[in-house]
Parts: sequence; structure tokens; C-alpha cells
Amino acid sequence: MDLDKIIEGCKKGNPKAQKALYDMFSDKLFGVCLRYCRSREDAQDVFQDAFVKVFNSLDKYKPFGSFESWLRRIFINQALNFYRYDKSFSHVSVDDVQIPSEEIDNESFYDKFSNQMILDSVQKLANRQRIIFNMVEIEGCSYQEVANILDVTQECIRTQNFKAKRKLRTLLSDLADKD
Repeated sequence: MDLDKIIEGCKKGNPKAQKALYDMFSDKLFGVCLRYCRSREDAQDVFQDAFVKVFNSLDKYKPFGSFESWLRRIFINQALNFYRYDKSFSHVSVDDVQIPSEEIDNESFYDKFSNQMILDSVQKLANRQRIIFNMVEIEGCSYQEVANILDVTQECIRTQNFKAKRKLRTLLSDLADKD
């Protein structure tokens, strides 16, 4: 079954088409949920709710862009909504609004860690830092896009992304020291 037929079947409520769509995208989309959520349980909740939203919103999909991108956006938005009422998003102190003067990225540093170790470390970041890190570093959103979505300043996004990368590096260094 090709994707267009699967989508049409899902719009009609066909359980086989829904299963085919789920099977086709579930691994990638659960990975998105894991990156944005603090725990596997939260990721499972977001994942389930997002798939329900997909099945209920398929009639809104316009086949002008990538279907996978459309799905991804729903899952990311569902994860953001899951944490939307976290008070750490609404309050930014003066200390938080600073543009970092140095970058700590060193790709060779991260090469020695498995994807699972990095994912586990990302999940340990504070909600705001984890979400911003994912949107900027993984999804490739600009600081302005993330600032608009989260309704905060670009400076806040830069600072929180810097803090997330610094914390991630510390978490991974601690793992390396244990080995």
C-alpha cells in the first residue's frame, strides 16, 4: 500500500490503513517523543495523544509538503503542549538573559558516547532546556522560530540552549569518568 492510499484509508477510518500508518512512522515519531520528554512514560503519553490527534486531523493535511514533516510537527507540538504549563517557561530572570560568549561544542567529544547514552542525558535536562535544545540542535529551528513558538526572547533561547549544551557535556563527562 502506498502512502496516499494509506492516508485515504485513514481518513475513512479503515483500521488496516491506520495500522499501516502507525507501523510506517511509529519508530521515528516515538524517537521524537523521547527526545522532547523527560521520561519514557511521558513520551508514551505524548506519543499516544499525538497519534490520536493525527488520525483526527488527517482531513486537514494538504499534500503540498512532506507528510512526515507534517506528522513530526504534530508530535513536537504535542510534546510542547505537554510541558506548556511548566512555570519555568513563563518566568525568565535577568541572569537567564545573556548571550553566551563561548561555545562548548566539540563533535569529537560526543563521538565516544552511544546514542542511548546521549538520549538518556538529554532527558535529564530541565524541561525548558531539553525542549529548546531539541528544537534548535535536533530539529534545526532558528532562535527566532523557537522564541516565537515559546513566546520568549531570542536571548532567552540562546542562553537556555547554551546552558543545555553545557549541562549535557557535564552529564556525559560524568558518565565517561565512571567508565
